[in-house]
Amino acid sequence: MTSVLRKAVERVRSIDAETLLGLRPPNPPVALAIDSDGAVLVRLKPRRRGGARFESHAERSLDPETIPASIFQGMARLPESLGARLREVFEASGTRPGRVSLVLPDNLAKISLLHLPERPASARDLEELVRSRMRRAIPFRLEEARFSHQVLAGVGGGVTVLVVLVRRALVEGLEGAIEGIGGRVGVVDLATSNLVNLCLGRIDEASRDGSDIALFNEAGRYFSLVILRGGRLVFFRCKTLGEDPAGGRPNGELTRELVSSLSYYREKLDGQGIGTLFARTVSGPPDGFGDAFATIDPGRVVPIEPLADLDTTGGPTIDPRLAQRLAPAIGAALGRGR
Repeated sequence: MTSVLRKAVERVRSIDAETLLGLRPPNPPVALAIDSDGAVLVRLKPRRRGGARFESHAERSLDPETIPASIFQGMARLPESLGARLREVFEASGTRPGRVSLVLPDNLAKISLLHLPERPASARDLEELVRSRMRRAIPFRLEEARFSHQVLAGVGGGVTVLVVLVRRALVEGLEGAIEGIGGRVGVVDLATSNLVNLCLGRIDEASRDGSDIALFNEAGRYFSLVILRGGRLVFFRCKTLGEDPAGGRPNGELTRELVSSLSYYREKLDGQGIGTLFARTVSGPPDGFGDAFATIDPGRVVPIEPLADLDTTGGPTIDPRLAQRLAPAIGAALGRGR
């Protein structure tokens, strides 16, 4: 199975020949994930016979205003301290700044599945249609965004277009900060697409019985839910969550949103049920979301194990909670189409 979500966002920086032809750029084995909790860096060492060795990692907190709460929040100027903090991350991990994958939270992107009754006559017509649709979907000018799109298989004669859009100022600001310390961003990507990449082999295995597969990503400020059918992306939803005054997890809001998602899945997508749900949570173990998962009623829930396929012999000891924080960066550092 090839992940269409993964392909579409791997070159979200711009629409170019590589994206349109479905080519995969080489991914550096170093990935930097930046979110509201700070910055984490992962460095792997690929092996000739496949797989990779976990070499190093580091994390640092960032100023609260560094990352917007969602794509709909305007971004102030990035703090001057950002470059210094990112330099600390590289130094703490023993990594020399160079080519790096930059991983952003899903809720800093607008991710849409556009269903068209028929494919436009030309690539230019398709792009104009996508631009027209997206102009009505965002509360800012389209020229202020970078976006990429990919045509997916549709039902009957129709097609589905996956569109990924991010604010230009945010990406360029982060790229500039990384370049300022001697690094270079090779790929801009999103957290959940790299979780799909991380779980690719297990997703393949779980889908052999023909059941739909879901991946749930609870990342503190937001959650994302992906549903795959026969290796094809049929559903993607990302929702920014409100803050709980009590400091606990917003399970009530999560449950409501998952009920809404499941209703759409059943009524609009002819969903017959989720066979396996892969889950990553940063607020605690997946079994703590039992009530929320009950709304989806999967056949089984499989916690994502970020280090399972890596050689960690002689490497640093990483507790399970930190491993969940590192998961998107590990998926990015592993590269595409493993």
